Amino acid sequence: MLTPEQVKNILKENCINLRFHARGGQGGVTASNLCVEAFYGYGVCQPRFGAERMGSPTESYVRLSADYNLVRDNSAVYAPHFVSVLDPSLLTEVDVTAGVPHGGWLIVNTTMNQLEIQDIVKRKDLNIATIDATRIAFDILGRNITNTIILGALVRVSHLVTLDELADAILKRFKGAIAGKNVEAIKQAIEETCLYETGNDPDFSENTKVPYQQVSLGLPGYQELDIAGVWYCDEDVIEVGSDQVITGSWGEYDMIWDEEKCTDCAQCWFICPDFAILRKKGEDGLWHMSGIDTIHCKSCQNCLEICPVQAISKKLKQSPASCATPE
Repeated sequence: MLTPEQVKNILKENCINLRFHARGGQGGVTASNLCVEAFYGYGVCQPRFGAERMGSPTESYVRLSADYNLVRDNSAVYAPHFVSVLDPSLLTEVDVTAGVPHGGWLIVNTTMNQLEIQDIVKRKDLNIATIDATRIAFDILGRNITNTIILGALVRVSHLVTLDELADAILKRFKGAIAGKNVEAIKQAIEETCLYETGNDPDFSENTKVPYQQVSLGLPGYQELDIAGVWYCDEDVIEVGSDQVITGSWGEYDMIWDEEKCTDCAQCWFICPDFAILRKKGEDGLWHMSGIDTIHCKSCQNCLEICPVQAISKKLKQSPASCATPE
């Protein structure tokens, strides 16, 4: 098992992923919320369920890291390092170990031993922690809500948060006697959690999301947008530039701008989907409308509809058809 200091070092450059399996009404989503609220660094959590009713299987996901960029992902957790199962019957209904790497942790609310669990999940390469959370829930809380108790077991094996940090999060979420009972249940869970370790820890770098790299500020087109806004204009990079893609021929109208009526409100410039409204900076240092880029304007007529002073009109490009000339 990793030490608290080792976990902190891992979190500097990696994201640790968690997944909670529960039944509707057992508080799996609240457990994921409390993980993020108790964590000292950055975290995101989200549930996965549809129109669920009480007792149906649910999942919730958590990503934790000391690096803000590594948790910016709202997809499901497909490769969790820690999986918590709040109801033992889910072991036979859901593939709770799906995606868990070699050496990951499986935390289960159960009275079974690790050999019985290994036989059910068909894996012997995972570290296993068990806790009779149902008994503790009935003894202390008076009902079968096992979410905070399973978090006590998570504190014991993961060192992602401390007991004090989790207690603070609970005191913010719950009030009065309910908060106190949940903290008491967590303390008992930490003491009673049974551990079975394989001697291996997961490779946290393997399933860590790389920092955002889909959009680089230096890409051509970001700094060198032409008047159409949606085409590259550097033909040393892109073979065909926007001056050769005459999208203006697609429309059936010519849009006409009246400089005398225009008040420079810029509403047409904001609404144009093709950046076909032309502007120029005047001697006063402000931007002023200067025309319409007919090469790229597809005559969607958004500018005509939004103009408050009727400074934009339209003219049909094609003349009405004439009758056939007798031979």
